[in-house]
Amino acid sequence: MSKIKVLPEKVINQIAAGEVVERPSSVIKELMENSLDAKATWVEVEVQDGGRKLLKVSDDGEGMSPEDAKLAVLKHATSKVYTVDDLSQLHTFGFRGEALSSIASVSHFELSTRPKGAMSGTLVKIKGGDAAKITETGRPEGTTISISNLFFNTPARLKFMKKESTEENHIVSVVTNFALAFPQVNFKLTVDGKEALRVSASDFAGRVSSIFGKDLSKSLLPVDLALNNIKITGVVSAPTITKSTRENMLFFVNRRWVSNPSLGYAVMAAFHTLLPTRRFPVSILFIEVPENEVDVNVHPTKKEIKFSRDREVFDVIVKAVRGALLSSSGSLQPLAPVVEPTASQPGPYEAARLSSSVANVQESLATMAWTAPTAPLNLYDKLAQNSSAQPMTAGSLHTTAIEDFNLAKGSGLQARRIDPDTPLYNFSQLFNTFIVFQSDSEMFIADQHTVHERLNYERLMKGVREKSLEVQPLLVPATVEVSTKEAQVLKNSLDILMELGMEVAPFGGNTFLVRSVPADLSGKDVVTLMKDLLDDLASQDATGVKSTNRLDQLRERTATFMSCRSAVMAGDRLNEDQMKGMVNQMRAANLPFTCPHGRPTILSIPLSELYRRFDRH
Repeated sequence: MSKIKVLPEKVINQIAAGEVVERPSSVIKELMENSLDAKATWVEVEVQDGGRKLLKVSDDGEGMSPEDAKLAVLKHATSKVYTVDDLSQLHTFGFRGEALSSIASVSHFELSTRPKGAMSGTLVKIKGGDAAKITETGRPEGTTISISNLFFNTPARLKFMKKESTEENHIVSVVTNFALAFPQVNFKLTVDGKEALRVSASDFAGRVSSIFGKDLSKSLLPVDLALNNIKITGVVSAPTITKSTRENMLFFVNRRWVSNPSLGYAVMAAFHTLLPTRRFPVSILFIEVPENEVDVNVHPTKKEIKFSRDREVFDVIVKAVRGALLSSSGSLQPLAPVVEPTASQPGPYEAARLSSSVANVQESLATMAWTAPTAPLNLYDKLAQNSSAQPMTAGSLHTTAIEDFNLAKGSGLQARRIDPDTPLYNFSQLFNTFIVFQSDSEMFIADQHTVHERLNYERLMKGVREKSLEVQPLLVPATVEVSTKEAQVLKNSLDILMELGMEVAPFGGNTFLVRSVPADLSGKDVVTLMKDLLDDLASQDATGVKSTNRLDQLRERTATFMSCRSAVMAGDRLNEDQMKGMVNQMRAANLPFTCPHGRPTILSIPLSELYRRFDRH
């Protein structure tokens, strides 16, 4: 008997679903692409229970005839390509013709549609890939597709779905990105019966303002450059406006939202030396290239693409973004043609010492010689991996290996606690960053920031446990305007923020009021603090796992962030009493030798090691 068998059609569809339907947001992406290809002027998305219970997309597009509605749910049935040559001249989002059949095979699927001018519509129902039930129905012109009980017949896929808030955030990202790419279309998103996004048709500047907020949109610089049949448009933030993650670096190729590491690296190369360490710009860039020079058929969900002239695209993006930085205009009006800056020889640290004004940035860029980086395009991925340390879990803080801190065996360096009874003296500060002191038999070096961060974290968590947290009400509440995605993250975090001493309340739309902060954060820039916290939480939520201790994870993440922001920083001058106080608190409380992020706090060098190093016997 032959071992090789032809798979049943139902199994084939479920395998395809595993490639196309990665998560609920993948379904929303496919359905919205169909709506936009159908020339819809409004698109409404409804989500319940993170997409598990319901995913629904409605539009006023062209609709389908009964014959087309029957064919649309068949595998590899499409109206968007007819020949092999069409694949190199794509004018639409979809082309494989497998999305609807794949989605229908792992859900309760319902398609309702009516073409313009028809007296009635068509209703198609499919349960888990079974035969379609087709009836006539009355409905407005356009199409509505409802997906309920996603992955009900594939429990392994259902098991690997992330927590509800994570799936919601992915859906918000998909909808807002389409809204950015199509400002002429009306969009509405409802999550669990609450409106998360509503934007009316407008120009690009109005759409950016609606999604990212007026404050940020006013600070964005327009990008506009056409070169070698490659056109780059959009906006980037000035070097003074940065984020703690790359979540707000968005790229659209021929209006298709894509993931391509080299595009992000090109933007970072244009900002070379102008950004603080581990800070990233906001960028919304549209790349237009001839359709036969971009391959969108390299990924099942079409989110990744390849350019036939990838190096040229890279170079044009760098020039376009640098042109925006050279502009003094903060409006979203088109730029004048970009003129390449003249070459000169500035000092090696000149650009890094720029002040915060755009004028100074202009002056520096105009006199700075530019050579496009010669590093491999995948270097951006390596930079990204090294740029954001992940916080350690509470259970791992006490068991961190010495090797985690690159303290090689035989180096003499040790990360450990100090006995409270050991006499310590000769406290001094090194480079306004490290505290150096000694006992009778050891030399110690402490990182003042990580020590203070650990102390703050323990005090904050103790205040939460004992309900004795010291809170500082703000005399004038701080108004924070955030993006649509950030607003969703914030709404899901309000209870935890209140528990940690930060009272935040909705104030209409994507605006919130901060009424109080933990006492340790009094005097800080509350608006910047809140936006950076949301960046951090959104980044964590993007990779969050479905677990029963989600609130504990969120609490720990937020407490870690607050502890870091309220700690003394590298460069802060400390007196001897302050240095002694921090070190003594650390050892008196027998605290772990790491900060909440997992970095070492205090290293010791035994006197015997110093003797050995200096060859003293």
